[in-house]
Amino acid sequence: MKVRDAMAKTVSSAMKSDRVIDIARKMKQEDAGFIPVVENGGTMVGVITDRDIVIRCIAEGHDPRNESAEHVMSREVTIIGPDDDIEQAARMMEREEIRRLPVAENGRLVGVLSHGNLVQATKNKTAEKATEGVTRGA
Repeated sequence: MKVRDAMAKTVSSAMKSDRVIDIARKMKQEDAGFIPVVENGGTMVGVITDRDIVIRCIAEGHDPRNESAEHVMSREVTIIGPDDDIEQAARMMEREEIRRLPVAENGRLVGVLSHGNLVQATKNKTAEKATEGVTRGA
């Protein structure tokens, strides 16, 4: 099975200049803890998570009403391609201990593969193995 068969194809994104408060509101509205950050029509440049907002913004004493995504986003992002095998995605999630993989084609964001997508798509040992990695230390 390919990543494109399991990924969420409708994905919200943010720009580097977006205010953290607006991204947090988008997360609340969409019940999400992860928003990819893009520029130039969809080129991935990072992600911002609810944890990034807490650790890099609020805990550091910054005001989320004035802080931009660029200053709190994670820049080192593990990305997978839509035509990659879902088994490879599971191994990446386990190895990197992450719950979401942005899916990019030619550098442009085309979807997100979450741990939940992986579980629903495989219903087998692939998901179980990835679960061990993404829940380590949780």
